[in-house]
Formats: sequence, C-alpha cells, structure tokens
Amino acid sequence: MQHILACCLNSNRIQSIQGITDFYLETKPYEQTRLVIKAFDNVFYLHLEPNTELFHPQAVIYQDGQSVPVDRDIIYKGHVIHAGDSDYIWPNYKEQQDSLGWARLMIYKRPDDSYFIQGSFRVHDTMYHIKTKDTYYRTKRSNDPEINDLIIIYKDSDVLPSGEDSPEHHTCGIDQLPIIHQTSVVKRSEGCPTSRKILYIGVAADCTYVQHYKSKEAARMQIVNDFNTASVLFEDTFNITLGLINITLMDRTCPASVNNDVAWNRVCEPNYSLYDRLSDFSLWRSQLAPDDAGLWHLMTNCPIGLEVGLAWLGQLCNTGLSKQEDDFGKMRYVSGVSVSSITRDEWKIVAHEIGHSFGAIHDCNSQSCPCTSEKCSCCSLSSSECSADGAYIMNPTSNSSVERFSPCSINTICSSLSSVATCLSDPQDHTQNLFQLNVCGNGIKEDGEDCDTGGVESVCCDPKTCKFINDAVCEDTNEGCCHQCRFQSSEHVCRPAVTLCDKPEYCTGTSGACPPDTYENDGTVCGPNGLACVSGQCTSRDQQCFARGYAMNITSACSERSSECKMLCDFPGDEENCILFSANFLDGTPCGVSGKCSDGTCIEEKIQEKETPKETHHDYVPLPLIVPLTSVMILLICSACLIVVLRRRKNTQHNTLETSGSSTLALIQH
Repeated sequence: MQHILACCLNSNRIQSIQGITDFYLETKPYEQTRLVIKAFDNVFYLHLEPNTELFHPQAVIYQDGQSVPVDRDIIYKGHVIHAGDSDYIWPNYKEQQDSLGWARLMIYKRPDDSYFIQGSFRVHDTMYHIKTKDTYYRTKRSNDPEINDLIIIYKDSDVLPSGEDSPEHHTCGIDQLPIIHQTSVVKRSEGCPTSRKILYIGVAADCTYVQHYKSKEAARMQIVNDFNTASVLFEDTFNITLGLINITLMDRTCPASVNNDVAWNRVCEPNYSLYDRLSDFSLWRSQLAPDDAGLWHLMTNCPIGLEVGLAWLGQLCNTGLSKQEDDFGKMRYVSGVSVSSITRDEWKIVAHEIGHSFGAIHDCNSQSCPCTSEKCSCCSLSSSECSADGAYIMNPTSNSSVERFSPCSINTICSSLSSVATCLSDPQDHTQNLFQLNVCGNGIKEDGEDCDTGGVESVCCDPKTCKFINDAVCEDTNEGCCHQCRFQSSEHVCRPAVTLCDKPEYCTGTSGACPPDTYENDGTVCGPNGLACVSGQCTSRDQQCFARGYAMNITSACSERSSECKMLCDFPGDEENCILFSANFLDGTPCGVSGKCSDGTCIEEKIQEKETPKETHHDYVPLPLIVPLTSVMILLICSACLIVVLRRRKNTQHNTLETSGSSTLALIQH
C-alpha cells in the first residue's frame, strides 16, 4: 500500500508591507457585510456573507477536555466587487458574473472596540493577505519590515522568491509560464463532483502550536482562518468544500513526560521527527469514535530542519489503521491524516498536504526534468512539457505565490475521486453523526421539524420554529422534489443520470425528497474493451488502473493477479513488476473466476473450495521511501510516490513480501 506526502513552501522575506488605517465596515440584512479597504493606492470593495459551510452544524471545539462554542458568526466568504457595482448589488452579489475575485476573512469587534480582521482575498492574479499585528509578528523573519499598525496587508508579489533572498535555490529558472496569469480555474469534469460536496476534517493542535500563538483562542482563530482560506482552492477547482467537524486544542504547556495516549503532543525533540509525529497521530486518529471526519490534520510548531509538513498519499476517507516497518525497522502507523508546521502563510501548507491526501503527487520541476521515461511519476505540465516551473500548489519546492492546482494535479485527483472519496457529503446531508441535540436553524431537517432553512426567510417555512407556513407541504430550499411549497409530479427528474451506469431519479409525487440514488446492476455492459457498470461507474480493472496512474503512464491492471481486489497495476515498461496502489478496486469489480470485489476482498459467487486461497489472500511489504530534499528528491518521489513494486516471477507463482502495507512520504520544505 502507499502513501506519500510532499511539499516545500518556503517562508521568504517580505519586501513591502502596509498598514490598514482606512477601512469601512457595513452590515446589511441577513448578516451580509461590506468591507471597503484602502491600500496600495487602490480601494477594494469586499462583499461578504457568513461561511455557513465551514463548520459542520454540530461541530465541536475541545479545550481542556470540555466543549466550547464554535465561532460561526465571525467567518466570512465572498467576492471583491467593482467599485461601480458595490452599492446596488446587495444582496445578490453572488449572482454577479463580473466579480474581481474571491475573499475569505474573519472579522469581529474586540472589547476595546478595535477590529480583528484576518484572511485573504484575490483580485485578478494578485493575492492579498490581511493580518493583525500580533499574527504578523509571530511569523516575522528578522529581515521582514517593521510596522506599528494594528492591521497590516501585503501581496504575494511582495514576497521575494527564494533565488533572490535565500541560499537555498528551490525553484528553477525557466521563464514564467503563461498559464499562471489565467484568472479562470482549469477544471476537469470527469470524476469530480458536478454539485457541491463537503469534506469534513478534524483538526488537532499540539502544545507547541498553542504555545506559539500564546493562547488557545488565538490558536483556534488561526486554524479556522487557515481552513477558511484553503477551502476556496478546493471549491473553485474540485467543487469540494473543506468543513471542520472537530477542533481539539492541547494545553500550551507541554507535558513533562509523554502520554502514550496522545504521543504526538510533546515538545520538539531532535530525535522525534515529523514522520514520528505523523505515525503517532495516525494511531491516535484510528482510536477515535466514529466522527464522520474524512481526514484529520495535526498543527504543530516542530519542523525538523527543512521539513514543515507530511501526509500519507491518497488516504482520503481512510479511518482505519495499517502498519509498516520503515528502513530502520521501526513500526509506522498509517491512517487518513496529515501534519503541518507554522509558517507565514500556513494555509498553503494545509492545502498542499490535503492535496496529497486526495492523491496528488508533486508537480515536475527543473530538478525532475527532463522526465521522459515511462517510469516518470512526477506530474508533468503537459504531454509536451515536463516542468511546471514552480507555478502551482503541489510544487515540491518553494514558491510563495502559488495558490492553484496544476492541470495534471486536477486530472489526477478527479480521475481517482470516485473510487476513494466515499466520505464526501452533500451540503444538506441528513445522515451525519450529530454531536449535539437537534437545533432549529442549523439547516438540517431533524425529528420534530417540518423544515429547516438555516435561519433564512422562506415562503414555505418559518425559520424560527422550523414549521411549515402558508399551507406548505414541503420546502423548496432543501428538497429536490418541492416547487413553490408543493410536491413535484412523478414525471419530474430530480436527479439526472450523470454516467452511463447511473439511473435518473424521479419524484414520487407524494414527497418533497428525491429518492435515493440508484445505478445499473454491476456487470452491465456499458462500452467496448470490457467496460461494465461497477458501483455506478462505467469502468474496468484496466480503466481503474489508468485513472489512478495515468500520470505515471499506467494503462492496465496486473493481469496475472486478476483474483486480487487490491489495486494492482502493470508497471509501465517492466513486465517483471506490478504496482500496488493504496486503494482497492471498486466494489463490484469482477475478480477471480466469477467473483466480485467487496472492501478489497474477492467474494466468489460459487463455493469457496474452488478458490485458490493463496491467490486471494496476500500480505504485501511496502517499500517505504523517505524523500530527501536534495536534487535526488524528486527522482525518488517519481519512483515511489504512489507505488509499491512487487517482484513477480515469470511463471504464475508470484513473490510477495510479508507485511501489511507500504507508505511513502515526501517532505515539505521551510
């Protein structure tokens, strides 16, 4: 099995910074807010609304072993608007197609009447960052500008690149790519959600992180700001919101001795690396009660050398635990987790690490190019050009101004999303495990409620009582078979088919809810070359291998292991090896003589005696690879980011190594 993490986001010197002394804040009905900022000889009009999707309706924050209120009303999302449109767009600015860019901010008034404003916004190709003075000085380098204003602002373009300001030259010297300047986001629809989905994430902060921010409140605010900003990258690219379901904050005083129950919560130690912390956090996460978190992320202030972050590759939605031995014989634990350290723009590291959890490998750069062999496994810019020139968020080396996924990363994630993203939720998902009692106004219709609009006025529903009004029998906002407070007819398609193996769903005529999603039977032929319906997808073993490993030129499944339901694929250009990905073939995929895959196991339809045990049960040894930040780093990532190579004999009896799985990790650089 395999997991990888890599990222290198250097904290370079800020060349120019300004204080914000002139701003205007106006609140409109429905909590919409307009923020007008004067900076850099310009005036920016930000139209904002509460980001109600950032927190799960029943999210919890744990401090000192107790639950504390969630800061829902200070977190905003929105757009930067043309000056001429600012006064009359209210309240429908979201429908405008000519906004200048997005905005993600946290805003609240302190007891001394000063304002806390922090976050980021984008205007065309320029990213602006707003911070309080305290936050700025917590990550200020010695040669960064001094400033006395309470709120400061700087641009990504004001941060000097590594080559101009650092002895470590982490970026290549290729001319700036034209694609950097595109203001639109390149999307690939195949495989990525066509409607908005939410990935709920649990976050823990160890004692070193809380200690750095001086208080649990400040640490919590920073975490919320990180995910509020990182989410927009996934929303705009993949139609997936990052939501928080749990924030656990440890005490700022690190324990005198390590508590094995939370072994990751300790002081920084030379002999305790991020790899160790990631492993211990994986074990801790696997022991939690079911919480609907598709990932858990650890915030720390213990970078080791140039390493500031790690993640297991492609472990989205993995709530379980696997073990592996590293090259030194030490046992490592693997689960759906990642870890990042404190940097100036730490949201980018968070986004990078979550990108690895989604399955994205590093983009190719000058150190890994030319990369023309079939075994090249970094993400090439295109079929004709190797290096992405450090222009994107999955660049393995430093670039302070990146905030987009490369086309290759987009294709990699979208192509494999349907097989790994089992934990994504609809915004109005009613099946989440709840931490609190039912609450009217949380946007989820629960027992005892006719409807729940999340506090928004509706002609069908009273937002204060969650009861129908005006003789309504359903509510338009959250029910796909409701129109003008009445049930849609049974001829109305409430969920169209999105693949050849999907079936359209029709309203019943007696309910406002759209019936559950249904698919063609597994095995239904849907195309040539062995394509058949599997879990609602038109695919095959070869197609699944291609979708997962196309960036590595993988085109087919390992034919001599057809009884396996672990994703074993042919190693490109090498008939002696198979590649084991950290994934299973989709449930329903044909296997063995007449079986179908189920949770990674081949279930034969016939009597088990006819199945050869040794062909259906294997333990694999991972080839754990630690990726050093040298000129060899990318080559190592290329050969091991997503794979475990299994040597196979020329006859039908194949060699397997006796372990449970493999994990590869890459380093994030500071």
